[in-house]
Amino acid sequence: MMTNCVKCLLWLCCLLVLGPAPVMAQRVVSKTVARTGGSWALYRQGGATYIKMDDLCRFYGFRAMKAVSRKGYKTYGAKNRYISFRAGSKDFYVNNYRYMLSFPVIASGNYLLISTTDVKKLVDPVLRPRYSRDTGPVNTVVIDAGHGGHDAGAVSAYSCEKVVNLQLAQRLATRLKKRGLRVVMTRRGDYFLTLRQRVEIANKYPKCIFVSIHHNSARTKGLGIETFTLAPQGTTSPFARKRLRTVLAGNHQDSENIALATAIHSRAIKKTGAFDRGIKRAGFSVLCSIRRPAILFEGGFVSHPKEGRKIATAAYQDLLADALCEGIISYCGVVGGRSKKLRKTRSL
Repeated sequence: MMTNCVKCLLWLCCLLVLGPAPVMAQRVVSKTVARTGGSWALYRQGGATYIKMDDLCRFYGFRAMKAVSRKGYKTYGAKNRYISFRAGSKDFYVNNYRYMLSFPVIASGNYLLISTTDVKKLVDPVLRPRYSRDTGPVNTVVIDAGHGGHDAGAVSAYSCEKVVNLQLAQRLATRLKKRGLRVVMTRRGDYFLTLRQRVEIANKYPKCIFVSIHHNSARTKGLGIETFTLAPQGTTSPFARKRLRTVLAGNHQDSENIALATAIHSRAIKKTGAFDRGIKRAGFSVLCSIRRPAILFEGGFVSHPKEGRKIATAAYQDLLADALCEGIISYCGVVGGRSKKLRKTRSL
């Protein structure tokens, strides 16, 4: 269910698009935000709309905290939730897990500003996943083992991507079935499927989520885990070089996508101790035309001397499978299986 705050931001953004675009919009106060003791001042810069980071922190009840060990970053939070950010950077940390914003935080006078797109499509769904759009109970997980057949994917002296993708997918499937979820595998053996075929399989199941499993490779000593969701409309990224002007099928699940990515990625980093490459935006084909909550998970670099060896072992694959399973179960409980009583709850 969409928050009053997010509805307010959507309404205000529409006003800015339909009317003239001043450098600073007039101050508008919503009932939701008024209850937090503040108001939203909107700013336009570089074609995007921003709000003050101070207002955002006030809305969540965050206060300045002792900075984490990142030079130049400011940290705000309350109890067991905190965020870290810095001017001029897209790097944004929630509880020390890395995210990539669609637009960098910018400095304006004495204030730092964050885009309303990132508030709607990242910050609020991550901090308050219960308020994401209710997609109904999830009873099926479509596991997509990337590559296959003549498409080997990343290959190194330590492992072959198409092989370890399938091995991890099979381990995850076993765990999810034990937890009572139906599992659909896009491939069960070493054969090739087009990207379109993989998406078509997922779109057949109305109550499913889609997890595409991959592993990385680099000429340098790249390492670590990263998770991708579809770039929101009107944004771009190094993995979606063309700015997305139209709403893609996958954009209808933007909030659910980032909530699913958070649940899985955070557990994978915590359980394996791998380097956190972050939750990032992309324009990958399997994420664009899908009509279900979806992520693409990169479980590490097969090309790295140490990580590549670990990825090929059953012990490490078991760790990753446990993490992915726990993340999926958590997502299903918080976003994909909420009761009517829970949906009516308000925390602000």
